[in-house]
Amino acid sequence: MGYDPYDALTSPLARAIGKSGKLARTIMIQAVKRAPINLRPLLGIKKDLNPKAIALFARAVALLTKRSGIALNPSRMNSAEDLKRDFDFLMETLGKLRSNQHEQACWGYNFDWQSRAFFAPRGTPNVVCTVFAAQAFLDWFDASENERALDMAKSSARFLLDALNRAKSPEGHCFSYTPLDHSRVHNVNLLAAELLARLYSIERSSEYFEAASRAAYYTVARQRDDGSWPYGEARSQQWVDSFHTGFILVSLKNIIRDLGINEWHSRLLRGYEFYGDRFFLADSTPKYYHDKLYPVDAHAAAQAVITFVEMNDVMPEASLKATRAVEWAIREMQDTAGYFYFQRQRFYTIKIPYIRWAQAWMLYALCLYYTGVR
Repeated sequence: MGYDPYDALTSPLARAIGKSGKLARTIMIQAVKRAPINLRPLLGIKKDLNPKAIALFARAVALLTKRSGIALNPSRMNSAEDLKRDFDFLMETLGKLRSNQHEQACWGYNFDWQSRAFFAPRGTPNVVCTVFAAQAFLDWFDASENERALDMAKSSARFLLDALNRAKSPEGHCFSYTPLDHSRVHNVNLLAAELLARLYSIERSSEYFEAASRAAYYTVARQRDDGSWPYGEARSQQWVDSFHTGFILVSLKNIIRDLGINEWHSRLLRGYEFYGDRFFLADSTPKYYHDKLYPVDAHAAAQAVITFVEMNDVMPEASLKATRAVEWAIREMQDTAGYFYFQRQRFYTIKIPYIRWAQAWMLYALCLYYTGVR
């Protein structure tokens, strides 16, 4: 349990002003997020469980079981007791946190949040939380052949296919962020496609293949000439940032593998070259935007490790870059107590140990680096 950079609207103060407008909500979220000290105790904001964080923690533990040669199947258990206990606890918790707004297995954030495009009340299921949870269940299935875990991931796929809006074009379609909006966000679209592609590699369902490939075609077609992708298609979403670009690259690489569509490989390499050339200083400091350094962010640092590890079998120098990214993160962003700071602004550092944004992502990144496996 912990705080989140975007949990300001859980404050009684936010409820007192009625959460009546986009501008007021945005100002409150940004003020609390950017403050150099933690204002949450003063504002009555309580620590809570975040489904996406729990999913990332579970995926990290699953990676450690692979490194140790440990099966999560109890009948083959040996020295895995501690790891298995952790994994079972995390997956049980994740199951309890699923949304009750849809019949299918889906998850949302544990707070109201306002994006530039739309407002989502607490618990509104979204692609990001749902996909990371479903991927954790597929990790469970891979390690244990537990059919219940596979069924949970397939239920999440039905949420993507049946509950979300899809913007259609001649090139393909784009999954919305939630059932409430019609946004076209590229990392979100490819996260949905990546889950469907992974399920296709298991089930060989033509429905999974068609939906995943059409979503990937949509986003691939919107890659810019320099190799980058905008965050989204709306006029207010034309920025290019580090960790969302990393999301796109990892998802696209896995989609190519699972669907066997190799024509996108050149697009993947072009995007990777942009990522490596434009988002890092000479000392491996990750930039937030391709044209601006600050804020130096723990999520961007974690995604750098993940992206380079995932690209290692495609680009030989990626493992060295992953090592440099790990060393930089530990040296520059980790507290002596063990947790990772949130952000370094130009004149101050925000050291609040956010569970989802920094701790879960860094743990997953470090475990992925340690294991060297997907």
